[in-house]
Amino acid sequence: MNIMNRITLKGLKKNKTRTIVTIIGVILSTAMITAVTSFASSLQHFLINYTTYGIGNWHIRIKTRTIDEYQDIIEDNQIKKYSVVKDGGYAPLVGSKNEYKPYLYIMELDNKAFDTLPIHITQGRLPKNSKEVLLSEHILYNGGVEFKLGQEISLEVGARYSDGYKLDQQNSFHHIDTGETEEFIASGTRSFTVVGFFERFPTEIENFAAPGYSILTCLDDSSLTSLEDSDLYIYINFKNPRKAFNYIDNYQDHDYHIDSINYDILQLEGSSDISGFNAVIYGLSGIIMTIIIIGSVALIYNSFSISVSERRKQFGLLSSVGATRKQLMNSVFFESLFIAVIGIPLGICSGILGIGITLHQLRDNFIIMLGERIPVELTLNVSVPSVIAAVIFSLITILISAYIPARRTKKISAIDAVRQTADIKLTYKKVKTSKLTRKIFGIEGDLALKNLKRNKKRYRSTVFSLFISVLLFITASSFSMYLTDSVENVYDKYNYDFRYAVSGTTDISEEYLVAYENIRNLDGIYDSSIIKKIYGTAYLKKEQLEAFYYSDMIENGSINDGDDIPLHVDIYKVDHETFINYIEKLGLKKDKFQNTEEITAIAIDRQHYYDDKEERFKNTKLLKVKPDTHITIDLNNDDGDTISTSIVLGAYADTVPIGIPEYSYDYSITLLIDEDILKDFDWFHMFYMFFSAKKPFDVEHQIVKILNDAGLDSGNLYNIAEDVEYERNIILIIKVFAYGFIILMSLISVTNVFNTITTNINLRRREFAMLKSVGITGKGFNKMLNYECIFYGLKALIYGIPTSIFITYLIYLSIDEGVETSFYMPAHSILISILSIFLVVFISMMYSMKKIRKENILDALKNENL
Repeated sequence: MNIMNRITLKGLKKNKTRTIVTIIGVILSTAMITAVTSFASSLQHFLINYTTYGIGNWHIRIKTRTIDEYQDIIEDNQIKKYSVVKDGGYAPLVGSKNEYKPYLYIMELDNKAFDTLPIHITQGRLPKNSKEVLLSEHILYNGGVEFKLGQEISLEVGARYSDGYKLDQQNSFHHIDTGETEEFIASGTRSFTVVGFFERFPTEIENFAAPGYSILTCLDDSSLTSLEDSDLYIYINFKNPRKAFNYIDNYQDHDYHIDSINYDILQLEGSSDISGFNAVIYGLSGIIMTIIIIGSVALIYNSFSISVSERRKQFGLLSSVGATRKQLMNSVFFESLFIAVIGIPLGICSGILGIGITLHQLRDNFIIMLGERIPVELTLNVSVPSVIAAVIFSLITILISAYIPARRTKKISAIDAVRQTADIKLTYKKVKTSKLTRKIFGIEGDLALKNLKRNKKRYRSTVFSLFISVLLFITASSFSMYLTDSVENVYDKYNYDFRYAVSGTTDISEEYLVAYENIRNLDGIYDSSIIKKIYGTAYLKKEQLEAFYYSDMIENGSINDGDDIPLHVDIYKVDHETFINYIEKLGLKKDKFQNTEEITAIAIDRQHYYDDKEERFKNTKLLKVKPDTHITIDLNNDDGDTISTSIVLGAYADTVPIGIPEYSYDYSITLLIDEDILKDFDWFHMFYMFFSAKKPFDVEHQIVKILNDAGLDSGNLYNIAEDVEYERNIILIIKVFAYGFIILMSLISVTNVFNTITTNINLRRREFAMLKSVGITGKGFNKMLNYECIFYGLKALIYGIPTSIFITYLIYLSIDEGVETSFYMPAHSILISILSIFLVVFISMMYSMKKIRKENILDALKNENL
């Protein structure tokens, strides 16, 4: 080791405070990068595991009927792994209480398919051969047919046909009510031993309208030699998920076809065919990484800038005894590498440890939030590439941060460096303050402002740290708010858990009303409603509708310019109790909507849809009609009769009672009317009962029992929570991680500010001692520091808030690429940042001063920061 390196090490050892502070800056910076990347990696890993649990671990599903096509598919070198499910045919389910689901559907799985599909056993075990079978528990809860573990069953197996066309699980049962018919043609019998039961498959595997309950058995490999007109489903995982949609586009011309695409898994693994989605992801990632980089550079640069600035006297002394500029620069680089060797590993470990502890603490909360039905744990997943990137980035930042101030230092003459006149070059004009300052703030405020002006570099470094803190907190809040809102906007919202549909009747019979009351009185049910629905058409003038809708209708050829515009209307007849409660929540007058002389409705005019042209989700309104306007609507019944009626649009609302869609789809509006006003109107030939439950899966069996005891068809009960559970939990997870991201950025911001201020205060010990030596009182000294805090905070907010607003606008533009939304500011976050910035500055200042307040004046005056 040469003499310069030994001197550098001695200098680091002698001034431990400065060395430790610099290392802390490196640790914080590296920890911030590592924590954020590990945070994102863990979220992605969790969402993939969660989605895999719910939907299965596959990318696409291909349907074929020939062995040659099967061989052609599996031999493609783009495929990482595949699994096979063979259509084993249908078997009539004797005694099924669901008239739209009268079959068992046999699925023959190879060994890999049992791992690929989301099979969650509730009782028993997996089948080991083609003579054993695993039954869906949905057969009992929805079909009302009970099988026992170990029971021997014999099934008449065959296929479904309609007009000579073979039907599959994608074709719903052709009930006589639908106007279509089908026939079951038996081809033989099969015997099985029931070895277990499993949870119903998700709609991606068995959709809601599927006519057969899934039952699983093992695939006999010999059956693949000749499919004999049986469907074969191949579940595929790609080596590179990002190229999945290229594969999909290239295989559209084949005889076999891609039956299903697991969009959720593909998007989580970085593949999407939606350019708007890609633009949102890349835009947000770029903005957030830029913020993180700025924050980390600020941390490291501030630490080294202060360190090198305080070593200038040492550089001057070394230069005076013959040290060359090259040697001085090498000394700085050696110091930076020495600090990097200590700070970077500790930073990576700190970032991983901090996120690991955070995720571990959140683990139990996630289990509670998601429910015990989903045993997917929230675990730490460290991205190795991101850690390597953090090391390289931190090292480059350290070298640059050390080089810039060192390069400035080497230009200073040795005598100026020894005298330390480079940092502080005072003139009367530079430290001059206005008389108004002294009049408002007194001598202490005037002195505080002069202190800031006399060493602008130190002042700027502190303000910059505060500025970065404001920027990080507000933009993190904006990012989290826009991300959460966009995710909620994309998914369909359902304000109920159970829907029970009854068709072909005008009046609700007594048995239905009794069952409704019994269900709503269950302990787990907290909201309910009875809804009837009818469709109608209103004809409005051009000036009564938004211009875009009028233009679209002309462009589509639906109308000619100047014609009245037809508008689809969904009219919901809401039970009286639910409607009255709804009016009260909206704060509207009851009498207005209870007038039997004219029908007065509450209008919902909120359009939410995916625009194929713009490739993003849009939120719009159609009507320009003011409240209390009469519109005429043509209503149609099932017999083709039409009646025109006048309805008053009494009010507009953005919220809806249980059972009503929050958005109007396909260019339509929704009208809500009290059932008591339409008692004599009997064109409603279908009604629905809706229920919301605290724990839908726990109360479902009780609801089915009530319906069965009342002699009602429980097959018409639809547990919507089963299908939307994934979307609801994804939104919940995003919210938790969004708030976690805000907390993480806040902690980093506070630490950055605390580190910068305590360092600067520690380096001003001689300055404070001089002020005390000339007679400043303790009270006056505290007032001076308080004013400094105010000046620091105000300057940081003046720069920080406008910059944060600009970056928030960039975040809004990125989100708007995929989901139409309006620009808004995180007002609460701005207010919190204003209050917090002063609080953190005052606390940091008081903490630092507490350590040096009792220090001897002479000892402080003799202090040298070498």
